[in-house]
Amino acid sequence: MSNDNYLRTGSIIAVVTLMLLSPAISDILNNEAAKYVNDNESSHNGLPTEWDNKQVICVYFPVEYPHSEYSSGVTMIDSDGSEIGINDALNSTGACVGGFDGFNEGLEFMMDATRVTGGQLSVGYTIDPNWGPFVHTIGGLNIDEVKGDFGGVYWSLLHNGEYSMVGIGDLVLSEGDVITWEIATW
Repeated sequence: MSNDNYLRTGSIIAVVTLMLLSPAISDILNNEAAKYVNDNESSHNGLPTEWDNKQVICVYFPVEYPHSEYSSGVTMIDSDGSEIGINDALNSTGACVGGFDGFNEGLEFMMDATRVTGGQLSVGYTIDPNWGPFVHTIGGLNIDEVKGDFGGVYWSLLHNGEYSMVGIGDLVLSEGDVITWEIATW
């Protein structure tokens, strides 16, 4: 048999082998991809399943003011700083940082969790003597930069999917809590 025949036979065997193994390869790749909680009743809905019952912070950016790094879907970042994946199904852009345990104070959790992003979600705030910390900037987006046909703008704080009745400085966390920041107007 000539070298061309050996090469042709080897190529045919390789193609047939790949065709037979493709379902198994597809299953392996799907198992490696991030899996997300699918429960509309849960504050962890849309977050990686490995974060279920873990503390998470999410920051969503308006379409008109996208974040330079997190402008395609919602990037999921684990507590060690590694990227888990991007969830395009949330119809939003931004980032969630999760997989934390043991935080009780909202501000401490927010500052520690956002540091994991290497400055991409840095937080700017001032201390009001009557009201405590007032967050004006997250991820480089300062509320003074947001323009439109409205009376005012602020970073809105949600705790487990509900608007928080207290500010981040007074927010008491439990295991499995999710805090979310998004731009709101009045």
